[in-house]
Amino acid sequence: MKKNYKFQSVLVMLTLFVMSAFAQETRIVKVDGWAPPYSGDPEVYRNVLYNAIMADSTARKTNPNVIFELKRNHKYPEGSPIKNYDFHLHIRAEEGVGLLPELIPGKNSAGEYGSDYILAYNDLTLHNIAFNGFCPDGKYNNRMVEVYGKKMRYIVEGCSFDGDRGAGISVRGDSMKVYVKDVIVTNCGHRKSIGGNGRIIDLRPEALYLDTLIVVNSTVTNASDRVIRNMNTIVNYLELDHLTAANSLGENGAVQLGHVRTAKVTNCLFANVLSQGHSETRTLEQTHPEKHFAVITLDTVFDGQVIEIRNNNIFFDQEIKTVWDKYDEVEAPWPITPTIITALGNAEDDAYFEEVLSFTQTCGPVAAFVDAYYDNPNALEYPENWCVGGEGGYFPDQVDLSYSAESVSYTAGDDGFPVGDLNYFPELKAQWESGYSSIRHKKNINTGYLRNYPNPFTGTTTITYTNHAASDVSLVVYDITGRIISELVNEFQTSGTHKILFDASELPEGAYFYKLSQGSSVSVGKMIMMK
Repeated sequence: MKKNYKFQSVLVMLTLFVMSAFAQETRIVKVDGWAPPYSGDPEVYRNVLYNAIMADSTARKTNPNVIFELKRNHKYPEGSPIKNYDFHLHIRAEEGVGLLPELIPGKNSAGEYGSDYILAYNDLTLHNIAFNGFCPDGKYNNRMVEVYGKKMRYIVEGCSFDGDRGAGISVRGDSMKVYVKDVIVTNCGHRKSIGGNGRIIDLRPEALYLDTLIVVNSTVTNASDRVIRNMNTIVNYLELDHLTAANSLGENGAVQLGHVRTAKVTNCLFANVLSQGHSETRTLEQTHPEKHFAVITLDTVFDGQVIEIRNNNIFFDQEIKTVWDKYDEVEAPWPITPTIITALGNAEDDAYFEEVLSFTQTCGPVAAFVDAYYDNPNALEYPENWCVGGEGGYFPDQVDLSYSAESVSYTAGDDGFPVGDLNYFPELKAQWESGYSSIRHKKNINTGYLRNYPNPFTGTTTITYTNHAASDVSLVVYDITGRIISELVNEFQTSGTHKILFDASELPEGAYFYKLSQGSSVSVGKMIMMK
């Protein structure tokens, strides 16, 4: 199995497209928020990003090639939705280290907390931004980013979406192309509503046709509903690769492929994603022919369709299975539906396997809430301490989906690449440190940013990582069999960014892994050497 570079190549092409379209030097508009703790009037900081974009309208007519750059370690209260009707909107974090810039709920002109941060009607690009939906008054956003328009491009990379009533990524536009990479979605869904809309991707009814949806190396956890909702959208190309989804209730298919021409679901990890189980009383939005929901569903099989579902780990904890066994009306969800089996043909055996994993730390007792629901199916609310949304939520730094390197899932790919996203992405996870949010408190994390460049490479590549605190550091390179190739670092190092040159000119081409150990934290990267 070769690593999929479709997202990277598409991103490069889109970047070149945008640059060539404007044919002008990029303007950088730096936007200051406030750095907590602060001692000024909160109203001064309200809608800072919105105001900066609106104030730039005249300059944008002269040179629309603009990037709005937000400061790390700063917050941006936003109560007025940003709308880009006639221009490509690109928002990113400034380069360097430090906490990701965080958008938090601010008040609108009526003195009330707003519902959306961005309503996009034209191309939208987001890089390394933390979206926080928890309001200081105990409520939280309905949705944070919604994309409308027609034939627009939506690129979201290195971002996190935490605490939202609906979806992390809500798609309402027609004929769109959506690219998602290295994204974390946590605590989605309305805790006061059974099946409360929590999901990573929501293809809304307005999205009649979707050209492209690619989601790679991303994570969704603690959602009240499903991973992808697709009720009626016709999809040309859909790809999920190395996606980890864990601990959602759900009353429908976890991944609804719908009516899709080409679909790939590969190397994904689905852990307890339909923990509510299947019951005829909870099929509100079930549309596929089997009338029985599954982790992955498909509406239609037709000539010329290409369906690839391969190397996915799908499992449910025994505690949840025990709850299902207590109630005669409840059945275990299928991993895939008969429609998918028909589409796959002889490839069915490669579609999925089942290996129950013990994560380092996950959401609270999911089985207890499934039991409480079936004990009273007419209940309209989950218990107050249910761990999706609201004050009962688990925050990104409190959920660690790493697991044993000895597991089958860890090396399930034929090149040794792990199934799913083993852990939150190092650069993102490092941002969720103590004192970051004014709304809640989090613990300290010592996880280093880790990558190598170029990748793929010929001969040599440079591995870069960040120590957020002084610690013992080990950096070791392995081949795909697990054999140690080189020990690059084994010493005590100070905090800061470090760069190590790795010379592979004498090694055969192929995939190699490098493991960075910093105190008790471990991060893993993969690199491809080509000759």
